[in-house]
Amino acid sequence: MAFTSMHTPAHRRNAQKTLPHIVTIGGGTGSFVLLSGLKQHPVRISAIVSMADDGGSTGVLRDEMGVLPPGDVRQCLAALARATPEVRQLFNYRFENGRLTGHNAGNLFLSALEKTTGSFTKAVAVAGKILNVYGRVIPVSEGDMRLVVTLNDGTVKNGERALDDDEAVRAQGVAEVSLAHPVQANPDALTALAQADVVTLGPGDLYGSIVPNLLVGGIAEALRDTPARVVVIANLTNKRGLTDGFTAHEYVRAIESYIGEGSVDTLICNTQEPDAALTARYEAQEGEGAFVACEPQETRYRVIREALLQEHHDDASHIAGDSLARSFIRHDSEKLAESVIACLP
Repeated sequence: MAFTSMHTPAHRRNAQKTLPHIVTIGGGTGSFVLLSGLKQHPVRISAIVSMADDGGSTGVLRDEMGVLPPGDVRQCLAALARATPEVRQLFNYRFENGRLTGHNAGNLFLSALEKTTGSFTKAVAVAGKILNVYGRVIPVSEGDMRLVVTLNDGTVKNGERALDDDEAVRAQGVAEVSLAHPVQANPDALTALAQADVVTLGPGDLYGSIVPNLLVGGIAEALRDTPARVVVIANLTNKRGLTDGFTAHEYVRAIESYIGEGSVDTLICNTQEPDAALTARYEAQEGEGAFVACEPQETRYRVIREALLQEHHDDASHIAGDSLARSFIRHDSEKLAESVIACLP
């Protein structure tokens, strides 16, 4: 059964409202993988996306054009797109020479739409129609989200990009992240959370893609109040300075420190061990405990322990510049989606 687009006749749109509603919270590659799997199922999808990104092409567009960050939203739209392969490839194309080197065509497109529509939320909706997306992509806020990173030694760094391979972050570790100034949640995000059957947090960079959403005014309260089952999807690997040695259960504790203890209903974690050579490579870069353990233990929340690793890696199949092509240990999108579907009431 396929989820129909915004062009669907009214009687079929009404039928969609009876489908289970899954809301994802995140950004970047983690959301791409999860959404790619979920769109194969007969569910309503609302993807709430972090707006704190300020690195690469996205950062340049924010600074030079005064637009909201398009990068994470673009990945979610690409994951849910049912347009032709040529259109999806165009949306993901990254320029490799000239003055546009490093810029992504989809980022430029979304920024232009924001300028012409006067609203980033409207721009995303228009892009969704053009790409014939399965579901809806919702920016978590239309405010100017700027992340502030405080390290364990008291050093303060500005911007989400500080979390990416920064030597000080890797050496000292992150004490906390906050927003430079308060921003309020997109009303559409709050409505989606109130109407959800399942809400997922993760996978993705904990402090770069997940927590920034929880810092937005109204989101933590909405997660505490939602009738939905709140599901944490633990990452497969840890990052030095960010989640050193985290087990799957520590992802729950970290997220509940922002939304309230007892808010999480289910944890999804992987039990499958990666290739020994890949494990050694990650541990050489990220230290011992780079692979997230999911050991059985007594918990008040339900734990779904499954083999969730993607078993075949064909990086050549990915579009040049796509962040997925730079990853080696990642979730299998179909297996992960099935685990989320198992959380539905």
